[in-house]
Amino acid sequence: MHQFRSFPDLRQNRAVPGGEASFWPSFTDIMTVILMVFMLTMVVVIIKNADLIDQIRLSRHLQAEAELQLSANTQVLADLRVRNTDLEEAIRSTRMEIILLTDETRRIREGLDIKTAAIARLDGANEDLSENLRLLRLQLAEKQTELSDTQAMIGGIRAEAERTNRDLSRQIADLLSQLEAEQTTLLTLSDEKNDLEMALARQRQDFSSLENKYLELVRPARSSEGKAVVAVQFRRVQGERMYQTKGVGIDQWETVSRDELYRQLGQMKTRWGAELYVKVVIPDGSGLSYNEAWDFTKEVLTEFDYYYIDGW
Repeated sequence: MHQFRSFPDLRQNRAVPGGEASFWPSFTDIMTVILMVFMLTMVVVIIKNADLIDQIRLSRHLQAEAELQLSANTQVLADLRVRNTDLEEAIRSTRMEIILLTDETRRIREGLDIKTAAIARLDGANEDLSENLRLLRLQLAEKQTELSDTQAMIGGIRAEAERTNRDLSRQIADLLSQLEAEQTTLLTLSDEKNDLEMALARQRQDFSSLENKYLELVRPARSSEGKAVVAVQFRRVQGERMYQTKGVGIDQWETVSRDELYRQLGQMKTRWGAELYVKVVIPDGSGLSYNEAWDFTKEVLTEFDYYYIDGW
């Protein structure tokens, strides 16, 4: 029989001191064991939950940092896109200036070619006149031979030769005068046309610069930030006009006709309204004159761009 000697017996139904203890465990012993098992289990669960909470907190912290980094990267990307659009607009202005200088150079070369051709035609006319004079001299020599054979008719023949010579000389002089007048008029008109075109291009360039400075004074500068950006490209290919467009959020160029281009821009203007930013692209080797590029840019921006909604 088991005797409780070292520790006090806490059972309610313990035996009388000095008597024998019951062999089977009482209900209190069983509950004590259950309580101890429950407490140990609860401690283990609490420890595991504490570790799980720490992991959840760490995960949320890492997620918050990732979201902040993503937000910062998104803002940087948006800023870079705006900067890229602004740089493309600056490149377009530079390319139009290059086109203007190229037009001036071409006009000068065309003027030189016209003048060279006129000089060549005058040289040809001089050669024809020289040939006519040679023939006249031959005729005159023949007349003089005839005059030497017929002395009686020399007076009349001489008078006729002189009259013929004067008539021919007058006709030649008239033809030369008309030819020179026509050539001078043609060269003058060509030079005036070229000068007027170049003057118009320069005035438009100066006007654009002054207008940009004026607009910067009276309202914020034109910017694509926060706007719906649509790109439009214009060029000449083998003498034919070619239009391309790249819609809002689209990265590929689409070749369209002029009517289709304006129809799409009209739809975008109806949808985006004052948020529509039209980016006009004049590529390298566009084959356009400055005035053609300027007219197209002005027409498209005035009609559809948010910044020029009140006019150019």
